[in-house]
Amino acid sequence: MKTLRTENKIGSESKYKPDDKVGQLKLSIAINLIPNLRPIPCNDYRLIVLDPPWDFHLRETDPSHRGRCPYPSMTDQQIKSMPISAIANQDSYLLLWVTNNHQALGFRCLEHWGFTHHSTFTWEKITKAGKPHAGIGHYGRNCTEHFLVATKGNPGSFTHHGLTNIVNIIRAPRTKHSQKPEQFWDIADRLAEKLENCEKLGKLSTPSRIELFSRTPRPNWDSWGAEAD
Repeated sequence: MKTLRTENKIGSESKYKPDDKVGQLKLSIAINLIPNLRPIPCNDYRLIVLDPPWDFHLRETDPSHRGRCPYPSMTDQQIKSMPISAIANQDSYLLLWVTNNHQALGFRCLEHWGFTHHSTFTWEKITKAGKPHAGIGHYGRNCTEHFLVATKGNPGSFTHHGLTNIVNIIRAPRTKHSQKPEQFWDIADRLAEKLENCEKLGKLSTPSRIELFSRTPRPNWDSWGAEAD
């Protein structure tokens, strides 16, 4: 199988203090895993799920900031430079996760990768009582996250594939950091099955779907990322 490499540089290792547990975890991932990160498989994928480590630099070295990510981030340019178009089939889908303050960058990435945006799905994070789970934010308390539905070429719309009962909002509790709700994977699996069995492409002998920056392997999916193995 052909592979493509992507550059993933990590910032200065000296900025985190020894008692900064989150900072030290980021360094551990960067030092022990990222240098040995295997290349991205180039497998002519029909469906790509991508949840990039967007850069949140505000108060990055402040251990008291509860919004810090426990893994290394990538710069905007590094994410934009990923070879997404090169690993995608000429008729394919991309489901790109974006946070509220990274939506504009997400659209720029889609354009750079040669994908056309069609719809935005919203995940409303709720509490056990079904109320909005208020996160942090300087322009309103964030309780939502989104994924952009985009296509390359002409893989057919949801309606074309008979996926007419999928609504573009998910209401589900927030769990581990960056972990997506199972409702999302229900949608992704249904779409992947349609793409892998559609008449235009011919039935595939093996799945043609990949999750980039995966943290947990999933049946029938290729996985790539520093923690995927």
